[in-house]
Amino acid sequence: MLSTAGPSALVSIAPVAVGYGIAPDGSLPRFDLTEAELKQLGRGLYGLLAQFEGYLIAMVGWDPEGFLDVDDLAADWPEELAEGSLTGLVLADHLNSRLPLGPAWVPFRPGCLWLPYAQQESPGS
Repeated sequence: MLSTAGPSALVSIAPVAVGYGIAPDGSLPRFDLTEAELKQLGRGLYGLLAQFEGYLIAMVGWDPEGFLDVDDLAADWPEELAEGSLTGLVLADHLNSRLPLGPAWVPFRPGCLWLPYAQQESPGS
């Protein structure tokens, strides 16, 4: 799904029949993925994300929209950004001067930083 509002665009990729009753699922039966399969799906989505460029913020997960606005991150999540608890979040490098990013942030792809999940390496590694 592609949604544009003002100067930004939001792109959502939702695996069909994996979530909980989203519109593209239709009448398809839901797949009950194991934890290992969900992790593999997440790694695959981050691998895909690592191939893109030009974005400011990205995140793989259920309902990540609340973390995808720079002003909201600066106002509502400064402690979490600094301590590194918003795992999975990917930010353009230049936002480092605007947001309080702590030492847990690592390179994700050229031009982007990431807060990896525990025991996970960046797709470019």
